[in-house]
Amino acid sequence: MLKPRIFITIGFLLAGLILFAVLEAYEKKTNVEKEQASRVAISFFNSLSNGDSATAYKYVWSGENLNIRNAEIPQIYKDSKVLEVLKVRYDSAKNRPDYYQQFYKMISLTIKIKTVHADLAGNPAGTYIVFVTVVKKIQNLIGSLLSWAVGANK
Repeated sequence: MLKPRIFITIGFLLAGLILFAVLEAYEKKTNVEKEQASRVAISFFNSLSNGDSATAYKYVWSGENLNIRNAEIPQIYKDSKVLEVLKVRYDSAKNRPDYYQQFYKMISLTIKIKTVHADLAGNPAGTYIVFVTVVKKIQNLIGSLLSWAVGANK
């Protein structure tokens, strides 16, 4: 009578340990993906800040007519500085325009930047909060920075 209880107890302990290991691995993976998304967004803004719009646009998803590809945008962000990443969270394509439906993963970032040039709407230079959506179009097991793309709304 004692042996079955021991085996059941050991089984529950093993199941709990496996569940804990799976949750830890998932949390580690999500933290890595969020860090990658942050690096892509920061690289994008740093490229714009350095006046290298060609490199910055490599991070922007192609095929879409976004206001971010406007010729004046690089001038607004020239010499700007990313102060900090305020928030990073997973996002969903639900209730978004059709072109968002093609993406496998979406991560929304809230970034604080300091600009030194006025924008197109006449807003003065200063500290702004920029909302950025970083997306991954196709599912692959080995994620790379180049598979992430940026869309920014100021």
